[in-house]
Amino acid sequence: MSKAGIRQDVDLLIDTTWRANNISGILFADLMGNELLIKKAKAKKIPYLILNYYSKEAKDNCIGIDNRKAGFEAVNYLIEAGHRCIATITGKIDAQAGLQRLEGFKEALKKKHIALDKRYIVGGDWTRESGSLAMKKLLAFAHPPTAVFVAGDEMAIGAIEETREAGLKVPENISFVGFDNIPQAALGGIPLTTVEQPLSELAELGIKNLLQIIRKKPKQPIKILLGNAKLIKKESVKVLAK
Repeated sequence: MSKAGIRQDVDLLIDTTWRANNISGILFADLMGNELLIKKAKAKKIPYLILNYYSKEAKDNCIGIDNRKAGFEAVNYLIEAGHRCIATITGKIDAQAGLQRLEGFKEALKKKHIALDKRYIVGGDWTRESGSLAMKKLLAFAHPPTAVFVAGDEMAIGAIEETREAGLKVPENISFVGFDNIPQAALGGIPLTTVEQPLSELAELGIKNLLQIIRKKPKQPIKILLGNAKLIKKESVKVLAK
């Protein structure tokens, strides 16, 4: 975000409580958790834009990532590798990213006519600990999944640790695909296949379009949906015999 600000020649103030005065515009990192501040910005008629969020219906300026499409492509990769018994560990589904990644999971199964077993949808909260607990539930089934799509890399790391503690190997026994491509995803013995989001582009577009809102005051809300998240294929997925 700071680099994007330098390229646009603007001063950025990183704040979580909005205490500063004389603000020209506000760039919110997400909708979730900022609802009251967004309402305050509207009341004060301060130009704002929400990142990591997209809605056709809402009147908010927003730039989001197509999490549904990215989730679909991640799960479809597992299907193309021969997996049919696929589970998912979701993020918080009251967050748009969590819900849409789950929708992508379901859509990929449906398109390939793979029956959805709701027991294989286990909730997490983005933390490593929740990934571990969710994986423990999946491993307790008589027939554990052969592959798991995890909606966040932190949870995926926890799930992989739990799998190893159970005496199973990755990807020989269970394959994993994560989401976010955090640096830790490349560590731990088996580099994690994961989805990389275009965060630099998101930040730069956010600042560029917020400046446009401040200067030109467009009549219609700015809405951009980025569909270029990239699946980074590494070593955590086993190709099954078809």
